Amino acid sequence: MRRQTYDVMDLKALRCFYVMIQQESVSQASIELGISPSAVSQQIKLLEVYLQTKLYENRGGHIRITPAGERVFTFAMSVFDELDTFEQELKEGESAGEICLSAHDSVLRYLLPDKVKIFCQECPLVRLRLLSRPVEETLRLVRTNELDLGIVAQRDLPKELRFQAIKTYPSCLIMAKGHHLTDAANADIYSVLTKRTLDKYPLIFQDSQQEGFRLTQVLANLDLQRSASLEIGTVNALKHYVSLGLGIAVISTLSINAEDKVNLEVIELPTNLDLGSCYGIVTRHDKRKDVLLSRFIELLLS
Repeated sequence: MRRQTYDVMDLKALRCFYVMIQQESVSQASIELGISPSAVSQQIKLLEVYLQTKLYENRGGHIRITPAGERVFTFAMSVFDELDTFEQELKEGESAGEICLSAHDSVLRYLLPDKVKIFCQECPLVRLRLLSRPVEETLRLVRTNELDLGIVAQRDLPKELRFQAIKTYPSCLIMAKGHHLTDAANADIYSVLTKRTLDKYPLIFQDSQQEGFRLTQVLANLDLQRSASLEIGTVNALKHYVSLGLGIAVISTLSINAEDKVNLEVIELPTNLDLGSCYGIVTRHDKRKDVLLSRFIELLLS
């Protein structure tokens, strides 16, 4: 049936579908939207009738989005992102707003502070939300447009995401200040990174959802199949344990500052063992970048 010129898509129905896919549940969407589950389902059904296509299937409470639904969801993200930005700018002016990003603890502590300081001086009315999340969670939140951007080490990304490099940080071996392996490691790091040495001195690595992959990669390059002795959640706790002589570790030089060099021996790894990590910004290709977000990204890339 041919539509009349005044027959337009219902934004309430589109919002119901958008939130239902985000929440992966009709019942959770109803809580988010403050309406009944049946009302959510009815609105989505009206949207399907309007678009003349099936957008999702609900099998035993599990939501499976169709290819058409994927396109509608992407469109909805763009629409509501534009609306939210427009309403914010209209209400507060272009000098105010909010930027939300996610990264792991090392990025928040060591990479961002100088950039954030400059941005806050330039745009004092903007609220910055700096969240600490594992990498996979960061990517999921960027994909669903719940974050403006993420900052992660370079990796394979879904096609709708783009990566812009900020800086590459080499990896390094760290041990307690004055450790008797220091001279040997500085002379020939391969003489230290051996099975005999690693069996004698405990290896400490960070939570694998954060930076723990680095040690695993270095050991694989050395053809050393050995599990680390101690796993610690944050890089600062890891450095503290190393400084107490409880083990040695491999981390990114991103997480090393002048104070650390007072308490730790820091020996950079050769590139054939580890190329280091290139950290950068992850955003959606179709993300609308207003003046404030564009300026913040510009600072991160400078």
